[in-house]
Amino acid sequence: MAGSDLTAMRTALSGIWKRRSGKLWLVLFSAAALLLYWPTRNAGFVMDWLGWQYAYNKGGWAGVPGSFGYPGLHPVLHLGNYTLYWLFGANSPVWYLCFALLHGLNAGLLFRLVQRLPLQVPPGQQLYSGLVAGVLFLVSPYAAEVVVWRVCLHYLLAMTFALLALHQTLSYLNDQKRHRLWWVHGLVFVGLFTFEWSLVIPVLVLLLVLVYSFSGNTTLALPKALVRIFLPQAGMWVMYFLLNKIRLGDWVGHYGSDTHLNVQPRFMLANILRYVVKQFGFARHWDHAAKSQVFEALGSGWPLLLGVGILGVLAAGWLLRFRQVSPRLQWAGAAAGWFLIALLPVSNLFFYYLQFSENDRYGYFASGFGWISVALLLSFLPKIPARLLAIGSIALSLHLLLGMNRYWTYSEDLYDSLVQDFRWYDRDEVIILASPDNYKGVFMFRIIGQLNGFNEALELRRGKPFKGKMWEAAQFNINEPNYRLAVEPDSAGLLYKVQFMQDGNWWWQNGVGATDYSTDRYVFRNKDWHMEVELNGKSSKTTVIYPCGGQWFEVK
Repeated sequence: MAGSDLTAMRTALSGIWKRRSGKLWLVLFSAAALLLYWPTRNAGFVMDWLGWQYAYNKGGWAGVPGSFGYPGLHPVLHLGNYTLYWLFGANSPVWYLCFALLHGLNAGLLFRLVQRLPLQVPPGQQLYSGLVAGVLFLVSPYAAEVVVWRVCLHYLLAMTFALLALHQTLSYLNDQKRHRLWWVHGLVFVGLFTFEWSLVIPVLVLLLVLVYSFSGNTTLALPKALVRIFLPQAGMWVMYFLLNKIRLGDWVGHYGSDTHLNVQPRFMLANILRYVVKQFGFARHWDHAAKSQVFEALGSGWPLLLGVGILGVLAAGWLLRFRQVSPRLQWAGAAAGWFLIALLPVSNLFFYYLQFSENDRYGYFASGFGWISVALLLSFLPKIPARLLAIGSIALSLHLLLGMNRYWTYSEDLYDSLVQDFRWYDRDEVIILASPDNYKGVFMFRIIGQLNGFNEALELRRGKPFKGKMWEAAQFNINEPNYRLAVEPDSAGLLYKVQFMQDGNWWWQNGVGATDYSTDRYVFRNKDWHMEVELNGKSSKTTVIYPCGGQWFEVK
């Protein structure tokens, strides 16, 4: 074969690879997500999911346009949720398949975004930076709550729509084909009716346009780009807020404008710093005393001023020297800006760090952009230190993620075992002295303002509700699957002393630490090392039970 023929063949093969390698990487990331989350395939149908299951059973398809009465414009979310529920029901591994694939897709889209940025570095180096960013997002332990808890589809979809909008914006800036604009605006529109978080997508797109234009990578004039890209999306904001006001009676849904529009600069800056430390330092997995000290210190005083000062100096330096720095640094700063922008919707919400899992979903949207910035900054280091840091971070993150997935698996096993073990359907009344609120932070039978949450699980998980009265005096956190409680009744069978047989547990009520309270049926007293439940009478058809591990025990 002549040399010219070989050259032509290599060129053709190279072209095919460039066209198809992007899709191959998306497949690889999605396959990796399926493998990582396989242990959690039966988990996640807990707490808020039961409320949606009630709503779906009652409302049917007619409930989708109105988001089943929820105070938020989420018809796209519920179209996805209800379609899965209508086709496969709850507790199906199909949910795991969809959630894991979406997470893998998001990681792959992050990887592809790095590949498409004009970094002006060798292809191998750009490939490596993209892989570091995509893999660190893929194996983040903080993604587990979103990927496993079946009420978090909107987090996954909102990020998918945001990333696709950024990709389509890049394509438009390169070729200026009009159909790209329709894609960008359509993705923003669909995102807005999936989750309020999508309000930041136009700002993410705007930053992309500004950086791309000022770095001289497009022939499209900036004013024209802003008119064509950003102006229609600003119009969507106006429409969206008006629809909220008309439909919900408030400018912002979900938690309401009093919460979402409550701008407290110091509080918000403190939370942003906390998310930086949490996401990139894996701080939620630190020793309790250490993370408490750090997160509390960032709330005020010199640590807050120092952190804000560092962020301010870095942002000012990036802006002032933008044209002088390398393209890698330009886009590292842009990715950091995307991270901060995507954090804004949760920066004025409560930052929770005591246990694992709870509220990790708040960092999901932003974290991917943060990992892009980290990956690009690592590329400035010498090869060996940079790769050691990247590999070490990935290994640590993977270790923590596998641990989080075990927690979800154990919580599901304990949850289902208790549901299946209940056997007092012939009684008029069942009093549960205590039930598991969470396993290391992973939600189980948590209730807020209800007499009990266990009967919901009997009805919706087992399909066999208890017909009598059921009371739940207290809840507690589980740290080990083989936990034990000890119960001592008095001689009359009206006063029950309950204590833990291991360390690390405490009593809960309404999702927080329990305090003394009373009902018409009983009095609950928290004695720190134990608790007491005193009944106001008891009949022969009343049963008092408590759990140990995955079994219920009756107090005789």
